[in-house]
Amino acid sequence: MYSICMLCFNDGETVRDSINSVLELSRSREVEVVVVDNVSTDGSGEFLQKFNDAGSIKLIRTKCSRGKGRQIAFEASKGTYVLGHMDCDDIFNASGIDYLISKYHAGFEGKAMMTKKINSPEASNITIAPRSVLEEVGGWRSINWGEDWDLWARLAAAGAYTFLPYPTERPPHASIKVRTERFGGPTHGFRVRVSKYADSIRIGRKVFTPGEHVSPLQRVALAVAKAEVTVGGSSLSPVLNPDFTEVTVS
Repeated sequence: MYSICMLCFNDGETVRDSINSVLELSRSREVEVVVVDNVSTDGSGEFLQKFNDAGSIKLIRTKCSRGKGRQIAFEASKGTYVLGHMDCDDIFNASGIDYLISKYHAGFEGKAMMTKKINSPEASNITIAPRSVLEEVGGWRSINWGEDWDLWARLAAAGAYTFLPYPTERPPHASIKVRTERFGGPTHGFRVRVSKYADSIRIGRKVFTPGEHVSPLQRVALAVAKAEVTVGGSSLSPVLNPDFTEVTVS
């Protein structure tokens, strides 16, 4: 069985089509869909509850970070294989997902396989892995930014990370939301930066790329983030910045 683990937060525009698109996969595979709703306030939770009541999905509603939500969904799932980073703001192509699973079994069995579009603003990554491999590296950790990178880095350190170029011939997505970092507004934008930088510091990830221009505001946000992590004692066991030779991840 394949467990599709999803997150939802105020995805009212896409949630119905998103869930229906992954449920179509049950025509060719044995699947279960587990959704963690981060206490949506736009009606998304009500849509998901209807799917849950119909027995189509397993729904868990809880306030959480992205990483914690993914781990909650993972722990609530039962499949031998897990498909992660598939969320309710995207709409999927069931035949493309089926093709992706076939590619996985043909070339990457026993490891975790990631695919994503390169040089694209679309957050298109999908990860497929045996449950046992995810359990061995500890699954997802409770961070809100870079939780996917953190998982891949630990998989890479364990020799279990592989990358498949995004299969444009049979794409697994029908519609992908373009995710942008919302730094707008003097207060909200600054807090978002601090939160993002703090999560990078917590897991040992480089905050800035070599040669990147760093503005005075970014330097202040980084200083605040370092102080918050130090005072809060919230560091996690760091992982080395791996050499993702096949793909630049963000």
